[in-house]
Parts: sequence; C-alpha cells; structure tokens
Amino acid sequence: MEPELAVALPAAGAACAAVLRPRPNLAVIIGALLGLGGLAAIVLSTPGLVSDALGVSLSLSAPARAMLIVAAASLAVVVVFAPERAERSRLLGFGLAGLAGMTAIAVAPTLDVVILILLALVVLQAAAPAARPFSRRVRAPAFAVAMLAAGLVLTRLAGPSLLERFGAVGLVAGLVAAVGALPYMHEFDAEESTAASPIPWAAFIGPVLAVTIVMRARELFPSAAGAFGAMLIGLGLLNMIWGCLAAWRTEADVSAWRYSFSGDWGLALCGFGLALPEAQGAAVLILSSVLLARLPLYLWSRQALRDKVQTDRPLNLLVAAVLAGSAPFLGFGARILLLHSATALYWPLALVIATSLLLWVPSSLRLGRSLGRPKGPQLVGIVLVLAVNVALGIFPQPLLLLPGQ
Repeated sequence: MEPELAVALPAAGAACAAVLRPRPNLAVIIGALLGLGGLAAIVLSTPGLVSDALGVSLSLSAPARAMLIVAAASLAVVVVFAPERAERSRLLGFGLAGLAGMTAIAVAPTLDVVILILLALVVLQAAAPAARPFSRRVRAPAFAVAMLAAGLVLTRLAGPSLLERFGAVGLVAGLVAAVGALPYMHEFDAEESTAASPIPWAAFIGPVLAVTIVMRARELFPSAAGAFGAMLIGLGLLNMIWGCLAAWRTEADVSAWRYSFSGDWGLALCGFGLALPEAQGAAVLILSSVLLARLPLYLWSRQALRDKVQTDRPLNLLVAAVLAGSAPFLGFGARILLLHSATALYWPLALVIATSLLLWVPSSLRLGRSLGRPKGPQLVGIVLVLAVNVALGIFPQPLLLLPGQ
C-alpha cells in the first residue's frame, strides 16, 4: 500500500478530532477509523518499496515500520483505557498528529526532509495550549533540530575526515536532545498535560525518530561509524546509570518517572551503538517496551501522583517487575540480547551494563508503588499491558521479525 496514505489518513484523523471536539464521541469514532486506516496502510506496506505517486520518492524501512506499528498499538491502548479525567478526543487528536508526523519522518527521502518535518512537529507541539510559554517549550527541541542540521552540514562539507567526526557529534547530540535524554533533558512541568509535556518526545515520537536517524546517519559517514557508535554507547551508559539513580533518589515521584525514561533510552542507545544485528534487535525491543509498558503506565499513574497515593499490592509489584525488565516480561529478553552483543564485542562493556541493570530494581519498585490503587478501565488496561508484555517476553520473535532482525 502507498506510504502517502499512511501519512494522510492519521493526519486527517487528527484534523477531524480537532474540528469535532465539541462532539467528542463523533470525534473519537471518525478519528479512530481514519487512524485504523493509516495503521492498515503501514502494516500492508512493503519495506523498502519506493513510491513516487507525489513526485517524491518515499519508502518505509523495516525497523521504522516496526516502531510505527508498536506506536499505533500504544496509542490505541492509551485512548481506549484513558484516565478518568482525560479527554479522549483530544488525546486521540494529539496521538494521530504525532503518528502522522512520525510516519512522514520514517518515509522521508533524505535526512534534510526528516529535520524539516521534526521542526514542524516541534513548532506544533510548542504552540499547543499549556502552562509554560511557547519560548520555553520550544527551546530544547529546537536546539535538537539545530544540532541535527549542523551535523548534517558538517558531513557534507568537502574536507578532512575530521569533519565527518564533527558531523557525527552533531547528529548524536541532536538525537539525544530530541528525545530529552541526558545531558539534554527538556524542561518539565508536572502539572502540564502529557501531550504538551516532553514525554511524547521521549516515549512516543522518539523511537521512530531514533531508528530513522541512526539508519540514515550510518549511510552518511561510513568512515566515522565507529566514532558514532562509541558516542551512542557513552551517552547510553550515562543515561542508564544516572537515569536509574535519579529515578530512585529524586524527591518527587513524577520526576522519578521522567528519569526512568532516560534509563530506558540508555539501553536503547547502547544497542544502537553496538551496531550488531542482535544489538539492533535489543534496541527495538527496549523501545517497544517503552511504548507498550512505560508510557501507558505513566499515564495511568498521573492521578495517583497528584493524590500522592502509594500502595504495595501484588499488582504494584507486577508493574515494578515489568518496568525493571524482569523475566518473563518483554524487557528481559531485550537485556539478554544486549548483554550477549556486548560480550561478543567487548566483555568489560557487558560487565558495566550488567552491573547497571541492578539499578532498575529500586527505582522500579518506587514507580510501581506510585501507581496507587487503579480501578475500572485503568485496571483493565494495566492487566492488558502486563499480559502483552508477558506474551512478547516469552515469544519476542514477532517484534524481531517486523524490523527484519
């Protein structure tokens, strides 16, 4: 199926959800139907097949297609089991707009177009109503766009190979800044709606963006691929260790959730940096666990965070286990693949990663307690998330086959 439809249908769904907001039920129905049409176009697309129906060569890579499918599934879970105070039509509208932008990034013919689409998403998100002013909300993601553009320019300048290395620095810095990982964490206001906060960059748009940039970057500077991977691994270790420690020791529970996303991004960056097929599969599984576990669980915890309710029921312990990447959940297989790849490449790195994995336990226990006492649709959603993560943890092959691993 044409990739143009995969972009146009979710965009139309987002527009309908915005226009029909006074009639929320109709907005959700029409938006959902158009979103499902976009998902069908993604699922039925052939990875690598070029389409030029609009006069521009568009194609969807297998890893990006996998991330888009998982992101669409995450959006469906979040909308169907939305928190009590959340407005479903608004949540769906923002999600479909993000999905359309992510698909456009994935099918873009060049990295130049990817950066322009990212800039448009940055401006649209920063322009949405929120407590923080536009200038403060646009600052961090706009810096990411600037770093990506600078890195791209440096890779294309004629000169010594050192320029390619500086270009790799710019692309790595831009990617890390775009997803809000350390040392470029975005400003965060706990009272803001999730759609207007930095969370979508880390947990929704970020996975597709990362897969696209990493794939395109390696094609740009083959001579600097080693330096590119080394920087990803270094920043990955920083985010793993500091993110987990901060999630454990920070004062506010909502800040702990924010730092926990950085910890997961540390694992994914290490997987991308190792540049082995098995490590790339680990990165895909880790980002899938962010979309299918950490993001929806964070959304369902927000009311309990406001009410400062903490519990230690068995359900909270299961949530802690899935967040920590314990067996038999999805994150466990990802960590095993990552450790195996690191051992094959450089065993001291595997030792550092294995030691840092222990830091997930105390922070995950804290986050599990912060979920409070879920009930109604949220309880059903949590049970569904746990079941999906168990199924994919026991049999991750469907996720690994999607990106062609």
